[in-house]
Amino acid sequence: MTCSATNMARRLVKWFLPFYLFTFLPLHAQEFGMRWMYSPQADETQQVWFKRSIHMGEPTASAVLSIGSEGRCIVYVNGFNVSTELFSSNPRGAIGIHDYNVGHLLTKGTNTIAVWYSPVSYGRRQLYAALTGELQSGRQYYIADSEGWLCHAANARTLPDGNEEIDGRAYLADWKDYNWQEESFLFSEWQPAVEATDLEPAVITFCRDDAPRYTMQHVLRRSTFSQQGRTLTYDFGEPVDGWIRVTMRGMKKGEVIEVNGLRYICRGGTDDQACRRFTTSSSGIARITLPAGRSQSNITRVEAIKIIKTIKPQKY
Repeated sequence: MTCSATNMARRLVKWFLPFYLFTFLPLHAQEFGMRWMYSPQADETQQVWFKRSIHMGEPTASAVLSIGSEGRCIVYVNGFNVSTELFSSNPRGAIGIHDYNVGHLLTKGTNTIAVWYSPVSYGRRQLYAALTGELQSGRQYYIADSEGWLCHAANARTLPDGNEEIDGRAYLADWKDYNWQEESFLFSEWQPAVEATDLEPAVITFCRDDAPRYTMQHVLRRSTFSQQGRTLTYDFGEPVDGWIRVTMRGMKKGEVIEVNGLRYICRGGTDDQACRRFTTSSSGIARITLPAGRSQSNITRVEAIKIIKTIKPQKY
């Protein structure tokens, strides 16, 4: 499929204008016929998996995957996380477009793109995806239609108060154990994603390499511990803006623990691990509320993961 004039114009603006902007500010523009998709079964809090399989008739020389969303996303190609940060983030009041170089991951035959989406506010601009590249024969291609995209509710929700609810019973411990080309990937009962129409114009941000990104700085272990009833308090001795990660053993399937606003439903089995994925909390203290009959002996590790916004130096 060849690029339309409008899509080519959008890419020319995106590629060449940044060379003339001696600033760290991202490039803003209006939409140019972008095809947005959303999950028809998702409400305003539901996290969603999107996926699409694309057949390549010959090896790829180069490819760029452009992903846009009004929310936050983690992007996978053939099972590999290609996201350059913990989760994509957008400037306030705008929708972000992020580019990923994926040519080295695409193979001859079937390739699967998967996107884990988390809402920031409810809307129908949940996903825009475009794959642009060149085959080893020199033929160029551009795929940006909504045909073939499927969606399924994820095992988590992002709540209006900035917390998350995660159902560990539906969580996959290691995605690499699954065949990403199979139609059964992750879940059954996938539904076609719906193309959004009649949308009001929105500001689009083309996120450059030097835009701020969420990255993990370091992991802290607790310095002091106290307990009151079923609530355990771990103090890390300094402010932490990021995640609290709690590893448990011996929990029963369906039991619920709360960690600084995160609600986690245990999957049972050997180990459970409760940790946010798309949101952060600001505290140097972890307050863990256990279900009845559980104690500190069920907690094997408590960590504070500092997450910071970093800026990659700009190249002129």
